[in-house]
Amino acid sequence: MKKLKFIGIIFLIGICFSCNDDDELTQEQQAQSLNQMFSEIESIATSENCDDTAEWTFTSYGSNACGGPVGFIAYSINSGVELFLKKIEEHKTAQQEFNQKWGIISDCSVPSQPTEVICENGSPVFEY
Repeated sequence: MKKLKFIGIIFLIGICFSCNDDDELTQEQQAQSLNQMFSEIESIATSENCDDTAEWTFTSYGSNACGGPVGFIAYSINSGVELFLKKIEEHKTAQQEFNQKWGIISDCSVPSQPTEVICENGSPVFEY
């Protein structure tokens, strides 16, 4: 019976040490993960040529430590809008958690919100 208890305890210790979650990541690793998430967002946003202004809009992204967005990003309404906005929201949530976990501070500046997106040379450009 003692042998069985010992094996059980060793098994439980092994399970505890084999678990890996975001709490074990360093600040730098989590920052790299946020950057990778945003790179995917940018890839989706830039995957279409901007030929018709009517087919483009914008949304805020990220989460400032003081609250509010980090900035704005243009995207085509013709390419995977639901997936794109889901990735935006996941990135925002991850950045909020990162800011809280690591006690990130910012200057609390608020980015100017664009009024519209126009197309210039195949790329979206914000008008303010």
